[in-house]
Amino acid sequence: MTIKIDNEIYYTVRDLTSLLSLTELTVRAYLREGKLLGHKPGQFWYVSQKNLKLFLEGNKERKRFLGVF
Repeated sequence: MTIKIDNEIYYTVRDLTSLLSLTELTVRAYLREGKLLGHKPGQFWYVSQKNLKLFLEGNKERKRFLGVF
């Protein structure tokens, strides 16, 4: 369930599993490792749309560097 606060959209781990075609364990690992930036104000992780975009752009850059398109 996405949340909107001050014109910023935040995604839950479950939202991200659908958007990125990843498992919950993988998304949580990316958050713990800092590969994907998010906030955990209590029990649940939230990732802003801005941080999701940065994560996706970073992955595109890595693929281009490795010669994968």
